[in-house]
Amino acid sequence: MVDGRTTSPPAILSRLVQMFRDEPNGQDLNALLHKVLDVAIEVADADKGTLHRLDDESGCLKIVASRGFSGSVLKYFETVDRNTNTTCAAALKRRMRVVVDDVTTSYLFVGTGELGIMRAADVAAAHSTPIISSSGHFWGVFTVHFRYPQPPDRYDPTPLDRLAVLLADFLV
Repeated sequence: MVDGRTTSPPAILSRLVQMFRDEPNGQDLNALLHKVLDVAIEVADADKGTLHRLDDESGCLKIVASRGFSGSVLKYFETVDRNTNTTCAAALKRRMRVVVDDVTTSYLFVGTGELGIMRAADVAAAHSTPIISSSGHFWGVFTVHFRYPQPPDRYDPTPLDRLAVLLADFLV
């Protein structure tokens, strides 16, 4: 239990479904996106998070919600294209979850400027989940960030996958 909330996968999924039922379509999208990000951080027991939306015109991801990051880090990752060395860019390209359990040993980050930014932001691991509707529409990516390297299979990502589909179906 975290902050008085039940965090078992069935309880989380139940909360997610209720959250989307309670939110009138089109009302306070910013607040909803931050709630979704908070749930993703809670599910993964992560320290921080970002939620990027795909800009159809540019093909880039743009931050629409964040928790735990300074303004300079958010500015650096405000717009992410497919060639940026990040888990969210890889999730955009692959259209599947991308897990980096240690940024200091990942091919995505070693030898890049992004590694320095991640280390300065106190991020040692990042897991990105694409937000794709049940009809296949790609909406964006949410990423949970950890202060410490993560052991493989530390948590069940199924609720994050469900959250991504619920959000995409709600927004599309």
